[in-house]
Amino acid sequence: MNKLSTLILTGIVGFSPMLPAQAVDLRSLRGDRPLDIGSKRPARADVILPDAGEFPKSYDTHPPMIPHKVDKTRISLKQNQCLRCHGELEHKEIDAPMVSKTHFINRAGKRLGHVSTRYYFCTQCHAPQIDKTPLVTNVFGQQSSH
Repeated sequence: MNKLSTLILTGIVGFSPMLPAQAVDLRSLRGDRPLDIGSKRPARADVILPDAGEFPKSYDTHPPMIPHKVDKTRISLKQNQCLRCHGELEHKEIDAPMVSKTHFINRAGKRLGHVSTRYYFCTQCHAPQIDKTPLVTNVFGQQSSH
């Protein structure tokens, strides 16, 4: 394409009127509260404890859910309080499940003497269950009608 054609095409595209966006019913989880006004802290919810030691898994590779409170458990760059009970040596003392052996393998597949940084922040995958109405509808695992 020559320079004149490119210039004309750029001008047409650049000055074409913007098409109106389709009306979409978008709703924020904040409700109608403007962004410049702070949100209300949600009410605390009770942690749901499993009947028999652990929660059932939804699928084979589902990370186990945390069957206890963790609101005071701290995970930082220097310390992971989860490992006080679930570490490779510590778990035996209090009969807690050990961190999965997969969590000691780095990206290169090398076995480490500590939890890999890929798995260090436990609550990225593992979470306690709380008694709360979901903010959005969850249709995970439901049959599709398509």
